[in-house]
Amino acid sequence: MPIPLRRPISSSLGTYTTVEGVVVSLRTVDGPDGVGFTMGLGGAWSRAVASYINDELAPLATGEDAMSPEAVWHRMWSPNKARMRAGLGVWALSAVDIAVWDAFGKAGGISLHRLLGGFRRHVPVYGSGGWHDLTDAELVSECEAFASKGITAYKYKIGSSRDIERTRLLREAMGGDFTLLADANQRFDVRGALEVAAMLADYGVAWIEEPVLADSVDDLADVAARSPVPTAAGENAYFGWGFREICERRAASYLQPDVARCGGVTEFRKIAALADTHLLALSSHLWHELSISLVGAAPSGWAAEYTELLPEGIFTRPFDVADGAIAVPDAPGHGVEFTDEAIERWAT
Repeated sequence: MPIPLRRPISSSLGTYTTVEGVVVSLRTVDGPDGVGFTMGLGGAWSRAVASYINDELAPLATGEDAMSPEAVWHRMWSPNKARMRAGLGVWALSAVDIAVWDAFGKAGGISLHRLLGGFRRHVPVYGSGGWHDLTDAELVSECEAFASKGITAYKYKIGSSRDIERTRLLREAMGGDFTLLADANQRFDVRGALEVAAMLADYGVAWIEEPVLADSVDDLADVAARSPVPTAAGENAYFGWGFREICERRAASYLQPDVARCGGVTEFRKIAALADTHLLALSSHLWHELSISLVGAAPSGWAAEYTELLPEGIFTRPFDVADGAIAVPDAPGHGVEFTDEAIERWAT
């Protein structure tokens, strides 16, 4: 289902006008149904993921016990190891896994957040945007709009010829106590990343996100060891073992798993445990509607990424920010339900 964004957005990776998504509806025989999804900016990949779910994963999950999410996950993953090293196969697995956990929570009448530990009821968020196509006035206005909700941190894009000017502009507009976060979207090599990090440090920026190619943990660790600014990474990492390498190499101070692509709730909770064990801060990548339940369940949870990309009327309940945080849904399951109108309008 391609969903139009509220406005086109641009980063060093490209320009996007839509979010592609696949929604999974899980039917159980004697219990409640579950809903899962995977989503990503741009592209035309949703048909391939839907086909993989229907043809490969659904037959493996059919007849399994939804009250045993870990067992269902391994039932789907084990025969597909070769096709699930990363990429769209894992996105498909994530969507089904999210649906299984949703049904599991609903069957017990307990929220996913409490099921996973329920560490905090209100999860801090940071505002995310700062796209390359914003004018200077729009950049500051977006940051100020987030701040008006009580949000005290803002992530903006770097990797253009105006990185210094945009960073200086935000620091002067927001003052020294406001937290700025810079996202490079894998734009640099090690040398370039360190040069930019030095500039960011001059302006008190709190992290540099994905400064180098996500697949090269060696390069990320090199940057982390020499950068004056902490590193953040994980939106393009897969499974707990992918994050284990990042943790063991001390390649990032902030972990940012995407529940809709890292392997679902099953793997997100293992990544959260890694963050706890290695004394790292846990954040998330996109989809704050679900991510708040996961980040909020972990003692290492720092803040969830908050974006205003999707049009109104997608979900059955609001996920409003108050005093810089979002209240975790207390409904059974994960609490993220798509409206019938959204499914009917954008399903293809």
